[in-house]
Amino acid sequence: MEVSQVVKLSEWLDENLKDVTPKYSELVSVLRNNSQQPSQQPVAQPLKDLARELANMKTAELSALQIGVLEQLEVARLVGQQGKVWINRRVRATTYDPATTFQSVQDGQQKLEEAQRLLSEFKSSAGKVGFVDAHKVDAPTPYVFNVIFQDDASIRNVRDWKKTATDWELIISGVTAVAGEKPEDVAVVGAQNGSIIYTLSATPIVTKILATVSKHIASIANDYLDFELKREELRRSRMMSDAIEKDLKRQEDERRANGKALILQAVKEIVPDAQPEKVATLEKAVDRHIIFSEKGGDVDFVLPPELVEGSDEYDEELAQTVDDVRELIQDYRAEVQKTKLLTFVEDEDEDDDEEDAT
Repeated sequence: MEVSQVVKLSEWLDENLKDVTPKYSELVSVLRNNSQQPSQQPVAQPLKDLARELANMKTAELSALQIGVLEQLEVARLVGQQGKVWINRRVRATTYDPATTFQSVQDGQQKLEEAQRLLSEFKSSAGKVGFVDAHKVDAPTPYVFNVIFQDDASIRNVRDWKKTATDWELIISGVTAVAGEKPEDVAVVGAQNGSIIYTLSATPIVTKILATVSKHIASIANDYLDFELKREELRRSRMMSDAIEKDLKRQEDERRANGKALILQAVKEIVPDAQPEKVATLEKAVDRHIIFSEKGGDVDFVLPPELVEGSDEYDEELAQTVDDVRELIQDYRAEVQKTKLLTFVEDEDEDDDEEDAT
C-alpha cells in the first residue's frame, strides 16, 4: 500500500472526527452519569446527534485498502453507516444495562482516539524520513487501481496464479479494446502480499470504463448477497421450499442479466462509436469480472488528484474526465460499502441472538 494512502487516511480521520468526537463525549458523559447516579439523564438526543454525525462521515472517499487499515485498527465498524448501526445497537440493546452500555461506548470512543493517534504518528514519521507529498502516486499515471485476490479468489498456488493471470488479461483486454487501446498500455506498478494485490496504472478512459464496470458489478454483488440473506432467513424460519428456491434463483438470474445489460449500455455511453466486436470482447470480460467479485475479489481504485485550474498541466477536457472518474470511483466505493453494511448488520443480528440465548 502506498505511503500516500496511509497519510491521506490520517488526514481523512482527523477531518471526519472533528464533529464526531464532541458528540461522542456528550453521549459518554450521559451514559457515565446513568451508570453511576440514581438520577437518569435522557439518552435519546445525544444518541441521535452522534448517529447523525457518524452517518455523515464520508467513507466513500476511502479505498478498500484504507478501510482495511481501519479494520486492523479495529475501528472500521465505528465509522460511517456501520458506526451509526453499531452505536444504535449498543445503546438501544434489548437487555439494557447502564454500566455495560457506558463501558462499551467509552471503549469505542477510545479506540477511535487511539487510531487517530497512531495514524498521526505514522504521518509525522513519514514526514521525518523525507516523505512530504501525500498526493504523489508512484506510477506512470495518477489513474491507479489495486486488484485484490482474496477469499475464494485468492492465489494459493501456481495453478491459481496462471488462471487469475488469464482472467485478468481477458478483463483488461476487454476494457482496453472498447477504449481503443492495448492491454500492454496498462502497467503493473506494484505487488503486495497478504491478500495478493497487484497495483495497475492505466489511462483516464480505461480507468473510467473499468470503474463504470466495477460500480455496476458491485451493485450485482449486493443483489447476490441480498438473495443469500433472504435464503438464510427463509431457512431459519423453516419456510424454504423447492418452489421458493427455484423462484429466488429465477429472480437472481434476471437481476444479473439486467445488471450486465446496464453495464454494456453504460460503457456504450462512454464510447458511443465502439465496434460490435469490441463490445463482445468486453462482454466476456464482464463475465469474468462478475465471477471474480462473487468469489470475494476486489478492485480498489485510488482517487486521482483533481486538476487545478490555472496550473501548467490544466486541460479543460482532461479536468472533466478526472472529475467523472473521481465521481465514478466514489459511487463504486459506496456500492462496495453497502455490501459491507449488509454483512455487518447480519453479523450484528447473529451476535444479538447469541447474547439473548445466554
